[in-house]
Amino acid sequence: MLMNYLRVAVRVLVRQRLYTALNIAGLALGIATAAMIGLFVWHEMHYDGFFAHADRIYRMVRTYRTPSGVPTTVAAQAKPLGPALARDFPEMEAVVRVSGHTVAVRRDGGVFGARVTVADADYFRLFDWPFLAGDPATAIRTPGTVVLTETAARKYFGTIDAVGRVLTLTSGADLTVTGVIRDLPSNTVFRLEMVTNIATRFNDGWDAVFATADEEWTHSFLRTYVLLKPGVDPAAVTARLPDFLLARMKDYLNPTTGKPDITQALQPLTRIHVETISDDGVPMPVLMTFVGIALLVLGIAMVNFVNLSTARSSLRAREVAIRKTMGGRRGALLAQFLAESLLLSFLSGIVALVLLELVMPRFLRVLGLHMDHHFLSGWWMAAALIPLAALVGLLAGLYPALVLSRPRPGDLLRGGRSGPGGGRLRAALVVIQFAAAIVLVISTVIMVQQTSFASSQRLGFLPENVLLLRGLDNPQGHAHQDALRQALLRIPGVVQAGATMAPPSDGSDWFSTFHLPDTPKEGAMRLRTEGVGMGYMETMGVHLLAGRLFDPAHPVDTIIDRGQPPEDPAAPLGGSIVLSALTVSRLGMGTPEQALGKTLMMGERTGFTIIGVVDDVQFSTAREVLEPTVYVIYPAQVEAMAVRLAAGGGAATLSAIDDTWRHLFPDLPLKREFMDDNIRAAYAGEHQQSVLLATFAGLAILIACLGLFGLAAFTAERRTKEIGLRKVLGATIPQIVRLLVWQFSRPVMAAALIAWPVAWVLASRWLGGFVYRIQMDPLVFALAGLAALLIAWVTVAGHAARVAAAKPVDALRYE
Repeated sequence: MLMNYLRVAVRVLVRQRLYTALNIAGLALGIATAAMIGLFVWHEMHYDGFFAHADRIYRMVRTYRTPSGVPTTVAAQAKPLGPALARDFPEMEAVVRVSGHTVAVRRDGGVFGARVTVADADYFRLFDWPFLAGDPATAIRTPGTVVLTETAARKYFGTIDAVGRVLTLTSGADLTVTGVIRDLPSNTVFRLEMVTNIATRFNDGWDAVFATADEEWTHSFLRTYVLLKPGVDPAAVTARLPDFLLARMKDYLNPTTGKPDITQALQPLTRIHVETISDDGVPMPVLMTFVGIALLVLGIAMVNFVNLSTARSSLRAREVAIRKTMGGRRGALLAQFLAESLLLSFLSGIVALVLLELVMPRFLRVLGLHMDHHFLSGWWMAAALIPLAALVGLLAGLYPALVLSRPRPGDLLRGGRSGPGGGRLRAALVVIQFAAAIVLVISTVIMVQQTSFASSQRLGFLPENVLLLRGLDNPQGHAHQDALRQALLRIPGVVQAGATMAPPSDGSDWFSTFHLPDTPKEGAMRLRTEGVGMGYMETMGVHLLAGRLFDPAHPVDTIIDRGQPPEDPAAPLGGSIVLSALTVSRLGMGTPEQALGKTLMMGERTGFTIIGVVDDVQFSTAREVLEPTVYVIYPAQVEAMAVRLAAGGGAATLSAIDDTWRHLFPDLPLKREFMDDNIRAAYAGEHQQSVLLATFAGLAILIACLGLFGLAAFTAERRTKEIGLRKVLGATIPQIVRLLVWQFSRPVMAAALIAWPVAWVLASRWLGGFVYRIQMDPLVFALAGLAALLIAWVTVAGHAARVAAAKPVDALRYE
């Protein structure tokens, strides 16, 4: 019986080639799209679950309020937090601090920049990376030892057989290799090249800075991970953290509340990637949005199937009537039609699998994403796709099968309807399809507009033609930064240069407490503090509102950083500062001109004279509010040199800059990048999401058009005799084309009316996550609806014109 069902199904599908091809293409695209999204979401939701104790590992996160009162959660922690947690919380099995440090490795006559991870000795107890060589229990027990990834081992030694060999840094420090681990998988938040003990000395000036942080509870720069003992409730641990902080941070209490200004919490390791707090992952709402899009596109494909199947049902009326007259039961008819549906979906699944194998790797490359090969393996995808195709075929074919098998033989032979509301149902399904597609198109356009706006508006500086030279965050870089600046200014094509602690695109978060001389200490205000070098603000094109910028001709501008303690320890310190316009407003100083010459105190002894006021600068993304900012000359903390190039500056200028760096810093590797590229990278997540959305919107429209194409062909075929009669009675070809096109224009226009409010609500909610956002343009909504209408016209007009141009006598002979 089953073979008979399959033979009949094959004959039907072969006889109706056009509709078979349209059904297979539509279902295959829908299944492939849903599978692509599902694969991406599955990968993103399974980060770091492969560790043996992943369910008991947590990252400490802290929340503080910026001067604007916005709660901000970060992963950076103070160095003394880890040992204090280990002492006060016996329910913690292990506590591991992790930080990163940039070093320069000398190997085979070359200098390589490397990022070394410094961690407590229990690091590999929490994170059990697969070791290719060495003992994880003792690998970094002692300072001066290092574990490399297999890629790093091959990079520095040409082989993974590197245990016992020595890695020499340009600072003169040696690191002995004690282990080699397998390269990290794609689904991990960690980025490792080498791991060493937290007490390792690098002899590059970082050691002293790192050591002074042992008791500094307000200097947060490393990550702290804890391993809870089995059965420990993380909520109970979290409840004890406020009292723990109160006891440990007595010197840093808020004078008004008497409590620390921060709160601590535990974040599960496996949730870090989807509960992102620093744009280092994909938030769960975004993933759920893509799941919804996958179901939407798959639903559109299923609607196509239902539409084409019910439309073709009238052509099989006689077949059904004869089967019923000959004693065929409805169950047998249901089985027959479901067999056809399942065969179609099975073929669609095979085509979808081929599409997925061909497209997914290219798709990931376009997005700049990496996914391990085993996520893309054929057998894994086949095992997921074939059941999905069968389920889709069953769901999509059930309603057409019920419709086709329901009518009585007499109704069918008299030409009765093949199912209730046939034409109205198909029109309603077309409305649903195009409404979903229009919503996706509008959402894509708004996301692209907002990303473009956020990366180019309200910056407060000019990012074009600004080159960033990174690698000055060490004693050698600090000592020769002025020499570097002067050498750069002598290069043809270099307009200006200046050093900085953190370029705006890096998202600086250094805050200091300031107060006016006549304001009590309790009324002090925390302000973002930016350490810069001479010429930096001119380089960035920051707009001066009043006064002047820092100038080497005024020695008082750099008095705060004399480098030597004053002869009289009680003597007041001083210097010059530049304020942002928002700072002047928050401090109640009146206009920018009125703020000039006034004094602003930092602590009890340090008084700064305000020499200038500049426009506000956006140091973070458009999702965050502008913060009041203070600029101070601080050469000892700079990390990068900003260089403004002349418009059209070419390779010769860049080559001269590289030569200048190598001459001054032969032991420091150079990393350079353009500021506008760095800003775009800050919005890489939004860009990827807009590309994904645009791709899936295009696929949704394509699938909907396949269905519309089939329906247009069916309608033109069924109305052939009507068209012949109209031509005999004098109707012109344009009139007949307009008649058929109008039939399909109405559901598309209805779809636009439904899609517009839905898209408005969804886009408003998404834009609500940005502090600075675009105003939605009604023209975008109108153009999206018009584009859908034009696509429908193009899809239908071909069939309409072909049928309308036929000879009337051929039409009247139809059937």
